Amino acid sequence: MPQCLIRGLRSIELTATNLDEATRFYEGVWGLTPIERRNDAIYFRGTARYHHVLGLHRGAQPAVIRIVFDVADRAAVEALHRAVAASGCSATAPGPVALAGGGFGFGCKDPDGRNLAFVAGAADHADGADRADKPRKIVHVNLNAANHDATLGFFTGTLGFRVVDDNAPLTFLHCANADHCSIVLANTQLPTLNHIAFEVPDFDSVMRGMGRLKDNGYPIEWGPGRHGPGNNVFAYFCGPDEVPLEYAAEVLQIDDGYQPHGSDYWKYKPGRSEQWGLTAPRSARYYRVQRLFGFTADGERVN
Repeated sequence: MPQCLIRGLRSIELTATNLDEATRFYEGVWGLTPIERRNDAIYFRGTARYHHVLGLHRGAQPAVIRIVFDVADRAAVEALHRAVAASGCSATAPGPVALAGGGFGFGCKDPDGRNLAFVAGAADHADGADRADKPRKIVHVNLNAANHDATLGFFTGTLGFRVVDDNAPLTFLHCANADHCSIVLANTQLPTLNHIAFEVPDFDSVMRGMGRLKDNGYPIEWGPGRHGPGNNVFAYFCGPDEVPLEYAAEVLQIDDGYQPHGSDYWKYKPGRSEQWGLTAPRSARYYRVQRLFGFTADGERVN
């Protein structure tokens, strides 16, 4: 397995059918801060140092444009580009990127046709302190996989992610940081988004966030609970355009000594959907939206 040169998830970019409504939600309800506007796009930061964690682009059809990964430096970007090109996946040439925050990087398509980008040297922020109830960053993105084996092979054999747990149909992938996972692959025979998980500082932030969303007309679709793999407290919601979102706290921190577990290890008692055994299974609505959102055709171009 190659060394993983990816340090985490920088951001995700989505199309929003009602950009004004989505902006009000992600700022006033979800807790992000607008940091840059460009024509029909707006970018939001969390409390961590990344320039932005979410980009919204006005569009007629809800979709994911791209997922952007953080890379340490230009040499690492170029090494990743060589690996992606050798894998046979389509990739743009490395160079200065036109994305908000700038930097040096490239874009590619994975075996399922998802748009990924890898960026170093973006204009990140000097401040990174927690703020009560505010999301820090995207801690993981869960992706549905149509070609599960090929996609898993790309993330591990080409990008260097490590399988840290398996709980069929989910495979949890770890990169070069301490968070349990940054990518989760769901073997669902669909090349779509499953959900986006935003890390908040603590359990209390999850609970207060649940109350805030409920007060604003966004019901809790699953939670609160505590997952098995990753051990994090969770709550799930549907945002504008029914985008599937998660608040996550107390994410398990691991190192190279962590021992992966298989599906048998994570089995719950009958009737349970998480560790505590207090939470009902996810709603029928959430089950539906976890399969809806595909990727745009042209989001691999970032230069």
